Amino acid sequence: GDDTQPTNLLIEAGTVIYGESATNGFLVITRSSTITAEGTATQPIVFTTDLLDGARARGSWGGVVLNGRAPINACTDGATDCEAEGEGGTGVYGGSNAADNSGVLKYVRIEFGGTEVSPDNEINGLSLNGVGSGTEIDYLQVHMNLDDGIEFFGGSVSAKHLVVSAPGDDGLDWDLGWNGNVQFAVVQQQSGGGNNGIEADNNPDDYLASPVTDPVFSNLTLIGDPTSAETNFGVLLRRGTAGELHNVAIAGFSSGCLAIRDPETYDNFTSGAAGLAHARFVCDPAFETGTEEIPFDAGADNEIIPDLELQDAWNTGSPDFRLGSGSPLSAGGVVPSGSFFTAASYIGAFDGTTDWTEGWTSFAAN
Repeated sequence: GDDTQPTNLLIEAGTVIYGESATNGFLVITRSSTITAEGTATQPIVFTTDLLDGARARGSWGGVVLNGRAPINACTDGATDCEAEGEGGTGVYGGSNAADNSGVLKYVRIEFGGTEVSPDNEINGLSLNGVGSGTEIDYLQVHMNLDDGIEFFGGSVSAKHLVVSAPGDDGLDWDLGWNGNVQFAVVQQQSGGGNNGIEADNNPDDYLASPVTDPVFSNLTLIGDPTSAETNFGVLLRRGTAGELHNVAIAGFSSGCLAIRDPETYDNFTSGAAGLAHARFVCDPAFETGTEEIPFDAGADNEIIPDLELQDAWNTGSPDFRLGSGSPLSAGGVVPSGSFFTAASYIGAFDGTTDWTEGWTSFAAN
């Protein structure tokens, strides 16, 4: 698109899109335009590199970028319609339409992306830049991306059934006033990369910028690499982010399952603008120093346990994130209110029966 006239990119189920590796190819859907990429469990739509199997690696091409007209908080001057330039020079995003529609991504896999356009300027697997609530995202995997798996830069888009596997940086990242919902998401780190399972900010330059980052999550499984030498938290909340995390299972992160930083972030927990409930932690140490009191607020139902007892969550080639027999996650989940959320009485992204990743995901090493 041209950032003005409406244009729709229609991609049929079963299509493979090859991002060229020679000059850092990537796909951008500009503001006012949409993408309709609706695959199926047996015919997913795949965005991948043009390199042959065996030669593929993180950063072999760019990624997918959606630029929308939903509000962001990147402006510090109080302008009504804040706008920003996307990472990697991927265009302008932001506006005043919270219900903006960038299209549909369903049964989609994005793999081996994240090329470095310039030093320290990489493309996320999926960048959601000021994307509005009219956009539909369901059953989406980002695999082997050099930078973050999925990053929400402001906006109000929601999503279900997300898989981020083997990210080179964070699994899920959000900032700049994002206030959507997510249910059923899993992050699996693998050796050779990976930072935090979740890295969450408000605005890195103004921790009190409005609209405040304020998403609601339910049913989240975060699987870390306990051998990682990098800073490696399951969830890192900082720089004034608000938001709620419900029914979260975290294990294997070498720096800790949870870190909460900055007075503005703590103030959000004190005021009730942020919350963590029905979470289970399996990390050593469990929390970054100073964070310990938050998980055990009255009524939060958060626990440190010895094992999540998942079926095969650390298998990097063919993982099974479902609950094992007798898993302590099989009960105790309480889903937030609202029509977006599906009833689920368990903790984490999976029950013990249904593997919603089957058929359309891939965990290939190269």
